[in-house]
Amino acid sequence: MLEQRIQIGACRIGEEEPVFVIAEIGSNHDGSLEQAKKLIDACAKIKVDAVKFQSFSAEKLVNQIKLDEKGNWISNPAFKAIKSLELPVEWYEELFQYTKKLNLIFLSTPFDLEKADLLNSIGIPAFKIASGDINYIQLLKCVAKFKKPVLLSTGAAYLGEIEEAIRIIQKEENNQIALLHCVSSYPPNFKDANIQAMLTIKKAFKAIVGYSDHSPGFTVPLGAVSLGAKVIEKHITFNRNLKGPDHSYALTVEEFGQMIKEIRNLEDALGNGVKEPVLGEIPERVGARRSIYSAVKINQGEKISPEMLKIVRHAYGLKPSEASKIIGRKAKVDIDENLPITRDKI
Repeated sequence: MLEQRIQIGACRIGEEEPVFVIAEIGSNHDGSLEQAKKLIDACAKIKVDAVKFQSFSAEKLVNQIKLDEKGNWISNPAFKAIKSLELPVEWYEELFQYTKKLNLIFLSTPFDLEKADLLNSIGIPAFKIASGDINYIQLLKCVAKFKKPVLLSTGAAYLGEIEEAIRIIQKEENNQIALLHCVSSYPPNFKDANIQAMLTIKKAFKAIVGYSDHSPGFTVPLGAVSLGAKVIEKHITFNRNLKGPDHSYALTVEEFGQMIKEIRNLEDALGNGVKEPVLGEIPERVGARRSIYSAVKINQGEKISPEMLKIVRHAYGLKPSEASKIIGRKAKVDIDENLPITRDKI
């Protein structure tokens, strides 16, 4: 059985815990260590929980040649671009420590076994698996053996494929898995977001669930939180017009900060599910509710008829439901017009 709460650094993730917000820097450092640090600084200011990078080497991620439309093998144009966005090995420890000093959690997605080992060696507290690697069983086994939480993205996957990935991880005696619904389009249409599929995943695997989002704005993350997402992952950038592959569908720092505020507001608004008056509503139980009042002056001993009564605000007298019990009874005292009818008066 999967764990219902997992711990990543100082953050607990699960039901009744705050949403764990990951700012995906990814390759938006654009090959600059200074830019990477500036993005981390910005993330600290807007109070994300974790920043995340991507750990890959071009040689172990994509083939250097590919088939063209005519079936000929040609040089893969993506290889050079991916090569330029590799996270240099010498950056890892420096970025890890820099993030730690700002009280943020450093995460990175490994795309090969060596990068997984490297991340584990610097003390990364959890592993993220990209949607495209849900069937990369060698990587799943490697990561699972570290006995650290695994955030598994499920873009473009069927339930059976998710089940198989969980089985592989659990076979290594690791039940610390959170499943992130995702749409592997960049960006996807809103109609493809299918947030409710997250609930299907939650029900099928009795798992902690979340949403890794690439859609415009933060409508989808807020919708996911309202349905129970406990992890939200979203790309962040300084400028969507920058040339890197992930900038165009990322949130700016200001937008990301606003998303976090809205998530925290939404968490407060979701409440505990108990239907009862909140403290601020108690006065309204008098001010906005009605009770029975005298419509005319009623003399002592006079028999009360319907015409003598009215049902208006505020609720200082008997409830409207008691009107039938009053009609036909006699007034014990003189009751002036516009006064509430109380039990001691009849």
